[in-house]
Amino acid sequence: MRLLRINKQILLAFLFILFSGMNSFAQSKQNFTIVIDPGHGGKDSGARGVVEDEKSIVLDVSLRFGKMIEQNYKDVKVVYTRKTDVFLELWERTQIANRNHANLFVSIHCNAANNRSAYGTETFVMGLSRSQETMDVSKRENSVILLEDNQEKYQKFDPNDPEAVIAFDIMFSAYKDQSLNFAKYVEDEFVRNGRSSRGVKQANFHVLRTNASPAVLVELGFISNQDEGSYLATEQGKQKMTQSLFEAFEKFKKEFDRKTRPQEDEKPKEVEKPVAGKTYKIQILVSKNKYGPSATQLNGLTGVEVVQVGDVYKYYYGNTNLASERDELLAYAKRKGFKDAFVAEFVNNEKLQGNQNYRIQFLASNKRYRDRDNKFGGLKNVLRVKKGNMNLYFYGSTKTYEEALKDLKTAQDRGFKSAFIVTFEGEKLIE
Repeated sequence: MRLLRINKQILLAFLFILFSGMNSFAQSKQNFTIVIDPGHGGKDSGARGVVEDEKSIVLDVSLRFGKMIEQNYKDVKVVYTRKTDVFLELWERTQIANRNHANLFVSIHCNAANNRSAYGTETFVMGLSRSQETMDVSKRENSVILLEDNQEKYQKFDPNDPEAVIAFDIMFSAYKDQSLNFAKYVEDEFVRNGRSSRGVKQANFHVLRTNASPAVLVELGFISNQDEGSYLATEQGKQKMTQSLFEAFEKFKKEFDRKTRPQEDEKPKEVEKPVAGKTYKIQILVSKNKYGPSATQLNGLTGVEVVQVGDVYKYYYGNTNLASERDELLAYAKRKGFKDAFVAEFVNNEKLQGNQNYRIQFLASNKRYRDRDNKFGGLKNVLRVKKGNMNLYFYGSTKTYEEALKDLKTAQDRGFKSAFIVTFEGEKLIE
Protein backbone atom coordinates (compact mmCIF):
# COMPACT_ATOMS: atom_id res chain seq x y z
CA MET A 1 0.00 0.00 0.00
CA ARG A 2 2.91 2.35 0.56
CA LEU A 3 3.66 2.23 -3.18
CA LEU A 4 0.07 3.18 -4.01
CA ARG A 5 0.15 6.15 -1.60
CA ILE A 6 3.36 7.39 -3.20
CA ASN A 7 1.85 7.27 -6.68
CA LYS A 8 -1.30 9.10 -5.48
CA GLN A 9 0.94 11.81 -4.05
CA ILE A 10 2.77 12.11 -7.35
CA LEU A 11 -0.56 12.23 -9.21
CA LEU A 12 -1.94 15.01 -7.01
CA ALA A 13 1.24 17.03 -7.36
CA PHE A 14 1.25 16.58 -11.12
CA LEU A 15 -2.41 17.59 -11.46
CA PHE A 16 -1.77 20.71 -9.38
CA ILE A 17 1.09 21.70 -11.69
CA LEU A 18 -1.00 20.84 -14.74
CA PHE A 19 -4.04 22.93 -13.86
CA SER A 20 -1.90 25.79 -12.57
CA GLY A 21 -0.22 25.92 -15.96
CA MET A 22 -3.57 25.77 -17.77
CA ASN A 23 -5.01 28.60 -15.68
CA SER A 24 -1.92 30.70 -16.29
CA PHE A 25 -2.26 30.23 -20.03
CA ALA A 26 -5.98 31.02 -19.98
CA GLN A 27 -5.48 34.24 -18.04
CA SER A 28 -2.75 35.73 -20.22
CA LYS A 29 -1.81 35.42 -23.86
CA GLN A 30 1.57 34.07 -22.96
CA ASN A 31 4.10 33.42 -25.69
CA PHE A 32 4.91 29.84 -26.53
CA THR A 33 7.74 28.56 -24.30
CA ILE A 34 10.05 25.73 -25.25
CA VAL A 35 12.50 24.32 -22.72
CA ILE A 36 15.53 22.72 -24.36
CA ASP A 37 17.42 20.31 -22.15
CA PRO A 38 20.94 19.30 -23.23
CA GLY A 39 21.40 15.98 -21.42
CA HIS A 40 24.14 15.33 -18.86
CA GLY A 41 26.92 17.93 -18.32
CA GLY A 42 29.71 18.70 -15.87
CA LYS A 43 30.86 15.62 -13.98
CA ASP A 44 28.33 13.56 -15.96
CA SER A 45 29.80 13.05 -19.44
CA GLY A 46 26.96 10.81 -20.62
CA ALA A 47 27.82 8.29 -23.31
CA ARG A 48 31.42 8.00 -24.44
CA GLY A 49 31.75 8.68 -28.16
CA VAL A 50 34.32 7.46 -30.64
CA VAL A 51 35.19 11.12 -31.32
CA GLU A 52 33.26 13.36 -28.90
CA ASP A 53 31.32 12.66 -25.69
CA GLU A 54 27.55 12.97 -25.41
CA LYS A 55 27.46 16.04 -23.15
CA SER A 56 29.40 18.14 -25.68
CA ILE A 57 27.49 17.09 -28.78
CA VAL A 58 24.04 17.61 -27.25
CA LEU A 59 24.97 21.02 -25.81
CA ASP A 60 26.16 22.18 -29.24
CA VAL A 61 23.00 20.93 -31.00
CA SER A 62 20.74 22.35 -28.26
CA LEU A 63 22.23 25.84 -28.54
CA ARG A 64 21.94 25.76 -32.34
CA PHE A 65 18.35 24.55 -32.07
CA GLY A 66 17.38 27.32 -29.66
CA LYS A 67 19.13 30.00 -31.70
CA MET A 68 17.32 28.90 -34.86
CA ILE A 69 13.97 29.17 -33.09
CA GLU A 70 14.83 32.62 -31.69
CA GLN A 71 15.81 33.87 -35.13
CA ASN A 72 12.61 32.67 -36.79
CA TYR A 73 9.93 32.94 -34.06
CA LYS A 74 9.70 36.20 -32.16
CA ASP A 75 6.68 34.92 -30.20
CA VAL A 76 8.60 31.96 -28.75
CA LYS A 77 10.54 32.07 -25.50
CA VAL A 78 13.49 29.67 -25.47
CA VAL A 79 14.68 28.43 -22.10
CA TYR A 80 17.71 26.17 -21.66
CA THR A 81 18.24 23.91 -18.68
CA ARG A 82 21.95 24.53 -19.22
CA LYS A 83 23.98 26.62 -21.65
CA THR A 84 27.41 25.58 -20.39
CA ASP A 85 29.18 22.43 -19.23
CA VAL A 86 27.54 22.19 -15.79
CA PHE A 87 25.93 19.32 -13.88
CA LEU A 88 22.19 19.44 -13.23
CA GLU A 89 20.15 16.91 -11.31
CA LEU A 90 17.24 15.39 -13.22
CA TRP A 91 14.57 16.90 -10.95
CA GLU A 92 16.04 20.39 -11.61
CA ARG A 93 15.51 20.02 -15.34
CA THR A 94 11.82 19.21 -14.90
CA GLN A 95 11.44 22.01 -12.36
CA ILE A 96 12.80 24.53 -14.88
CA ALA A 97 10.17 23.42 -17.40
CA ASN A 98 7.28 23.64 -14.94
CA ARG A 99 8.46 26.95 -13.47
CA ASN A 100 8.46 28.48 -16.96
CA HIS A 101 5.06 26.92 -17.85
CA ALA A 102 6.66 25.19 -20.84
CA ASN A 103 4.52 24.35 -23.84
CA LEU A 104 7.14 21.84 -24.98
CA PHE A 105 10.08 20.14 -23.27
CA VAL A 106 12.81 18.62 -25.46
CA SER A 107 15.63 16.67 -23.82
CA ILE A 108 18.47 15.98 -26.27
CA HIS A 109 20.80 13.00 -25.90
CA CYS A 110 23.09 10.63 -27.79
CA ASN A 111 22.84 6.88 -27.58
CA ALA A 112 25.46 4.19 -26.95
CA ALA A 113 25.52 0.43 -26.93
CA ASN A 114 27.93 -2.44 -26.35
CA ASN A 115 26.98 -3.57 -29.84
CA ARG A 116 29.12 -1.20 -31.91
CA SER A 117 26.98 -1.78 -34.99
CA ALA A 118 23.88 -0.22 -33.33
CA TYR A 119 22.86 2.77 -35.45
CA GLY A 120 20.05 5.29 -35.87
CA THR A 121 17.93 7.94 -34.19
CA GLU A 122 15.00 7.38 -31.84
CA THR A 123 12.66 9.63 -29.90
CA PHE A 124 11.02 8.69 -26.60
CA VAL A 125 7.89 9.83 -24.82
CA MET A 126 6.92 8.95 -21.27
CA GLY A 127 5.26 5.57 -21.10
CA LEU A 128 5.53 1.93 -20.15
CA SER A 129 7.43 -0.54 -22.27
CA ARG A 130 8.39 -4.13 -21.69
CA SER A 131 11.04 -4.01 -24.42
CA GLN A 132 14.43 -4.92 -22.97
CA GLU A 133 16.12 -2.59 -25.46
CA THR A 134 13.96 0.35 -24.37
CA MET A 135 14.48 -0.47 -20.70
CA ASP A 136 18.24 -0.47 -21.28
CA VAL A 137 18.10 3.05 -22.74
CA SER A 138 15.99 4.43 -19.85
CA LYS A 139 18.26 2.70 -17.33
CA ARG A 140 21.32 4.35 -18.88
CA GLU A 141 19.75 7.83 -19.07
CA ASN A 142 18.38 7.51 -15.51
CA SER A 143 21.76 6.39 -14.14
CA VAL A 144 22.78 10.02 -13.59
CA ILE A 145 20.82 9.76 -10.33
CA LEU A 146 23.76 7.82 -8.92
CA LEU A 147 25.83 11.02 -9.20
CA GLU A 148 23.29 13.06 -7.21
CA ASP A 149 23.49 13.75 -3.48
CA ASN A 150 19.86 13.10 -2.58
CA GLN A 151 18.56 10.03 -4.40
CA GLU A 152 15.58 9.52 -2.09
CA LYS A 153 13.58 12.23 -3.85
CA TYR A 154 12.92 9.93 -6.80
CA GLN A 155 9.80 7.87 -6.22
CA LYS A 156 9.84 4.21 -7.16
CA PHE A 157 7.38 2.94 -9.74
CA ASP A 158 6.23 -0.69 -9.93
CA PRO A 159 4.90 -1.50 -13.45
CA ASN A 160 3.41 -4.74 -12.10
CA ASP A 161 1.07 -2.90 -9.70
CA PRO A 162 -2.29 -2.37 -11.54
CA GLU A 163 -3.26 0.63 -9.40
CA ALA A 164 0.14 2.21 -9.94
CA VAL A 165 -0.26 1.77 -13.70
CA ILE A 166 -3.70 3.44 -13.60
CA ALA A 167 -2.22 6.40 -11.70
CA PHE A 168 0.62 6.54 -14.22
CA ASP A 169 -1.78 6.59 -17.19
CA ILE A 170 -3.84 9.41 -15.65
CA MET A 171 -0.70 11.47 -15.03
CA PHE A 172 0.62 11.31 -18.57
CA SER A 173 -2.53 11.05 -20.71
CA ALA A 174 -3.00 14.85 -20.72
CA TYR A 175 0.04 15.44 -22.92
CA LYS A 176 0.71 12.02 -24.38
CA ASP A 177 -0.86 12.67 -27.79
CA GLN A 178 1.01 15.97 -28.21
CA SER A 179 4.25 14.33 -27.11
CA LEU A 180 3.74 11.52 -29.59
CA ASN A 181 2.95 13.99 -32.38
CA PHE A 182 6.13 15.95 -31.81
CA ALA A 183 8.17 12.74 -31.50
CA LYS A 184 6.80 11.58 -34.86
CA TYR A 185 7.62 14.95 -36.45
CA VAL A 186 11.21 14.62 -35.17
CA GLU A 187 11.75 11.12 -36.54
CA ASP A 188 10.09 12.02 -39.87
CA GLU A 189 12.43 14.98 -40.29
CA PHE A 190 15.47 12.88 -39.39
CA VAL A 191 14.52 10.48 -42.17
CA ARG A 192 13.82 13.33 -44.61
CA ASN A 193 17.31 14.65 -43.92
CA GLY A 194 18.92 11.32 -44.69
CA ARG A 195 19.17 9.69 -41.26
CA SER A 196 18.16 6.17 -40.25
CA SER A 197 15.30 6.10 -37.73
CA ARG A 198 14.60 3.45 -35.10
CA GLY A 199 11.19 5.04 -34.52
CA VAL A 200 9.15 6.59 -31.71
CA LYS A 201 9.19 4.66 -28.44
CA GLN A 202 7.90 4.88 -24.87
CA ALA A 203 10.00 4.54 -21.76
CA ASN A 204 10.09 5.56 -18.10
CA PHE A 205 12.54 8.48 -17.94
CA HIS A 206 12.88 10.50 -14.74
CA VAL A 207 13.61 13.64 -16.76
CA LEU A 208 10.17 13.33 -18.44
CA ARG A 209 8.26 12.37 -15.32
CA THR A 210 6.18 15.13 -13.63
CA ASN A 211 6.60 17.39 -16.66
CA ALA A 212 3.40 19.45 -17.01
CA SER A 213 3.84 19.78 -20.76
CA PRO A 214 4.35 17.72 -23.89
CA ALA A 215 7.83 16.24 -23.43
CA VAL A 216 10.19 14.08 -25.46
CA LEU A 217 13.68 12.69 -25.14
CA VAL A 218 15.57 12.63 -28.44
CA GLU A 219 18.48 10.28 -29.09
CA LEU A 220 20.47 11.78 -31.99
CA GLY A 221 22.23 8.52 -32.75
CA PHE A 222 24.78 6.04 -31.43
CA ILE A 223 28.09 7.75 -30.77
CA SER A 224 29.50 4.33 -29.91
CA ASN A 225 29.17 3.50 -33.62
CA GLN A 226 32.25 4.52 -35.61
CA ASP A 227 30.37 6.01 -38.56
CA GLU A 228 27.53 7.65 -36.65
CA GLY A 229 29.75 8.84 -33.81
CA SER A 230 32.12 10.47 -36.29
CA TYR A 231 29.24 12.07 -38.20
CA LEU A 232 27.60 13.56 -35.09
CA ALA A 233 30.92 15.13 -34.10
CA THR A 234 31.15 17.08 -37.39
CA GLU A 235 29.83 20.53 -38.18
CA GLN A 236 27.63 19.09 -40.92
CA GLY A 237 26.24 16.38 -38.67
CA LYS A 238 25.33 18.77 -35.87
CA GLN A 239 23.75 21.25 -38.27
CA LYS A 240 21.69 18.55 -40.01
CA MET A 241 20.36 17.29 -36.68
CA THR A 242 19.55 20.85 -35.63
CA GLN A 243 17.73 21.50 -38.90
CA SER A 244 15.63 18.35 -38.41
CA LEU A 245 14.67 19.36 -34.87
CA PHE A 246 13.75 22.85 -36.04
CA GLU A 247 11.57 21.62 -38.90
CA ALA A 248 9.77 19.29 -36.48
CA PHE A 249 9.25 22.26 -34.16
CA GLU A 250 7.77 24.30 -37.02
CA LYS A 251 5.11 21.64 -37.60
CA PHE A 252 4.33 21.35 -33.88
CA LYS A 253 4.12 25.14 -33.43
CA LYS A 254 1.81 25.52 -36.42
CA GLU A 255 -0.52 22.89 -34.97
CA PHE A 256 -0.33 24.50 -31.52
CA ASP A 257 -1.26 27.92 -32.92
CA ARG A 258 -4.18 26.48 -34.84
CA LYS A 259 -5.63 24.77 -31.77
CA THR A 260 -5.02 27.48 -29.17
CA ARG A 261 -5.92 30.60 -31.15
CA PRO A 262 -8.95 32.12 -29.38
CA GLN A 263 -12.02 31.97 -31.59
CA GLU A 264 -13.05 35.53 -30.78
CA ASP A 265 -9.71 36.85 -32.03
CA GLU A 266 -10.05 35.19 -35.40
CA LYS A 267 -10.85 37.58 -38.18
CA PRO A 268 -11.76 36.63 -41.72
CA LYS A 269 -8.53 36.54 -43.64
CA GLU A 270 -8.30 38.63 -46.74
CA VAL A 271 -7.75 36.44 -49.73
CA GLU A 272 -4.37 37.26 -51.17
CA LYS A 273 -4.54 38.22 -54.82
CA PRO A 274 -2.10 36.61 -57.25
CA VAL A 275 0.48 38.88 -58.85
CA ALA A 276 -0.95 39.48 -62.29
CA GLY A 277 0.98 38.01 -65.19
CA LYS A 278 3.91 36.69 -63.16
CA THR A 279 5.18 33.42 -61.71
CA TYR A 280 7.87 33.12 -59.05
CA LYS A 281 10.37 30.31 -58.58
CA ILE A 282 13.38 30.08 -56.30
CA GLN A 283 16.67 29.59 -58.12
CA ILE A 284 18.73 27.49 -55.73
CA LEU A 285 21.67 26.38 -57.81
CA VAL A 286 23.58 26.81 -61.06
CA SER A 287 25.96 24.05 -62.05
CA LYS A 288 27.66 22.45 -65.02
CA ASN A 289 26.56 19.13 -63.54
CA LYS A 290 23.16 17.52 -64.06
CA TYR A 291 21.75 16.19 -60.76
CA GLY A 292 18.93 13.69 -60.37
CA PRO A 293 15.78 14.34 -58.27
CA SER A 294 17.22 12.55 -55.21
CA ALA A 295 20.79 13.90 -55.47
CA THR A 296 22.36 14.94 -52.16
CA GLN A 297 23.24 18.30 -53.74
CA LEU A 298 19.52 19.22 -53.60
CA ASN A 299 19.51 18.89 -49.78
CA GLY A 300 16.22 16.99 -49.69
CA LEU A 301 14.17 19.51 -51.70
CA THR A 302 11.55 17.82 -53.87
CA GLY A 303 9.90 18.90 -57.09
CA VAL A 304 13.00 20.77 -58.27
CA GLU A 305 12.86 21.91 -61.92
CA VAL A 306 15.99 21.73 -64.02
CA VAL A 307 16.56 23.99 -67.04
CA GLN A 308 19.64 23.74 -69.24
CA VAL A 309 20.82 27.07 -70.61
CA GLY A 310 23.95 26.73 -72.70
CA ASP A 311 26.48 24.61 -70.84
CA VAL A 312 24.96 25.12 -67.38
CA TYR A 313 21.95 23.75 -65.51
CA LYS A 314 19.70 26.02 -63.49
CA TYR A 315 17.72 24.49 -60.60
CA TYR A 316 14.40 26.02 -59.51
CA TYR A 317 12.35 25.21 -56.41
CA GLY A 318 8.67 26.03 -56.01
CA ASN A 319 6.17 27.68 -58.30
CA THR A 320 3.74 30.39 -57.17
CA ASN A 321 2.08 33.65 -58.14
CA LEU A 322 1.53 34.71 -54.51
CA ALA A 323 3.99 37.14 -52.93
CA SER A 324 3.66 35.63 -49.44
CA GLU A 325 4.26 32.08 -50.67
CA ARG A 326 7.21 33.32 -52.73
CA ASP A 327 8.84 34.73 -49.57
CA GLU A 328 8.15 31.52 -47.64
CA LEU A 329 9.71 29.40 -50.39
CA LEU A 330 12.82 31.58 -50.41
CA ALA A 331 13.17 31.43 -46.62
CA TYR A 332 12.75 27.64 -46.66
CA ALA A 333 15.35 27.19 -49.41
CA LYS A 334 17.84 29.25 -47.41
CA ARG A 335 17.15 27.17 -44.29
CA LYS A 336 17.84 24.06 -46.34
CA GLY A 337 21.35 25.36 -46.98
CA PHE A 338 21.01 27.35 -50.21
CA LYS A 339 22.27 30.65 -48.80
CA ASP A 340 22.61 32.25 -52.26
CA ALA A 341 19.09 31.31 -53.39
CA PHE A 342 17.03 34.13 -54.91
CA VAL A 343 13.62 34.77 -56.45
CA ALA A 344 13.46 34.24 -60.21
CA GLU A 345 10.58 36.12 -61.82
CA PHE A 346 8.89 34.75 -64.93
CA VAL A 347 6.44 36.64 -67.12
CA ASN A 348 3.52 34.35 -67.87
CA ASN A 349 3.31 33.19 -71.49
CA GLU A 350 6.39 35.22 -72.43
CA LYS A 351 7.65 33.85 -75.73
CA LEU A 352 11.24 33.14 -76.66
CA GLN A 353 12.67 35.42 -79.32
CA GLY A 354 13.35 34.48 -82.95
CA ASN A 355 13.87 30.76 -83.61
CA GLN A 356 14.55 29.92 -79.95
CA ASN A 357 12.37 27.22 -78.43
CA TYR A 358 12.12 24.95 -75.39
CA ARG A 359 12.49 21.18 -75.70
CA ILE A 360 12.57 18.32 -73.20
CA GLN A 361 15.68 16.16 -72.98
CA PHE A 362 14.34 12.80 -71.81
CA LEU A 363 17.05 10.33 -72.85
CA ALA A 364 20.81 10.11 -73.41
CA SER A 365 22.40 6.98 -74.84
CA ASN A 366 25.41 5.79 -76.80
CA LYS A 367 22.90 3.95 -79.02
CA ARG A 368 21.07 5.43 -81.97
CA TYR A 369 17.39 4.55 -81.89
CA ARG A 370 15.03 4.65 -84.86
CA ASP A 371 12.11 7.07 -85.03
CA ARG A 372 9.19 6.08 -82.77
CA ASP A 373 11.31 3.43 -81.07
CA ASN A 374 9.64 1.61 -78.16
CA LYS A 375 12.40 3.09 -76.00
CA PHE A 376 10.65 6.49 -76.31
CA GLY A 377 7.58 5.37 -74.34
CA GLY A 378 5.17 6.59 -77.01
CA LEU A 379 6.66 10.08 -77.35
CA LYS A 380 6.42 11.30 -80.95
CA ASN A 381 8.36 13.76 -83.12
CA VAL A 382 11.54 13.05 -81.20
CA LEU A 383 14.67 14.97 -82.18
CA ARG A 384 18.08 13.30 -81.88
CA VAL A 385 21.23 15.40 -81.40
CA LYS A 386 24.69 13.85 -81.60
CA LYS A 387 27.08 15.15 -78.91
CA GLY A 388 30.44 13.44 -78.66
CA ASN A 389 29.85 9.72 -78.28
CA MET A 390 26.32 10.25 -76.96
CA ASN A 391 22.95 10.55 -78.64
CA LEU A 392 20.63 13.03 -76.91
CA TYR A 393 16.89 12.69 -77.47
CA PHE A 394 14.47 15.62 -77.17
CA TYR A 395 10.68 15.87 -77.10
CA GLY A 396 8.43 18.80 -78.01
CA SER A 397 9.10 22.31 -79.24
CA THR A 398 7.42 25.27 -77.53
CA LYS A 399 7.89 29.01 -77.30
CA THR A 400 6.72 29.57 -73.70
CA TYR A 401 7.95 28.13 -70.44
CA GLU A 402 4.41 27.21 -69.38
CA GLU A 403 4.00 25.02 -72.47
CA ALA A 404 7.42 23.48 -71.82
CA LEU A 405 6.30 22.48 -68.33
CA LYS A 406 3.37 20.62 -69.85
CA ASP A 407 5.72 18.75 -72.19
CA LEU A 408 8.00 18.01 -69.23
CA LYS A 409 5.10 16.48 -67.30
CA THR A 410 4.16 14.38 -70.32
CA ALA A 411 7.69 12.98 -70.51
CA GLN A 412 7.80 12.33 -66.76
CA ASP A 413 4.41 10.58 -66.89
CA ARG A 414 5.85 8.28 -69.55
CA GLY A 415 8.52 7.18 -67.10
CA PHE A 416 11.34 9.67 -67.80
CA LYS A 417 11.56 11.07 -64.26
CA SER A 418 14.92 12.76 -64.81
CA ALA A 419 13.78 14.69 -67.91
CA PHE A 420 14.52 18.41 -67.97
CA ILE A 421 13.98 21.56 -70.05
CA VAL A 422 16.60 22.82 -72.52
CA THR A 423 16.73 25.73 -74.94
CA PHE A 424 17.29 25.44 -78.70
CA GLU A 425 17.97 27.76 -81.60
CA GLY A 426 15.80 26.11 -84.24
CA GLU A 427 16.96 22.49 -84.11
CA LYS A 428 20.39 23.34 -82.69
CA LEU A 429 21.04 22.90 -78.98
CA ILE A 430 22.25 26.17 -77.43
CA GLU A 431 25.62 25.52 -75.79
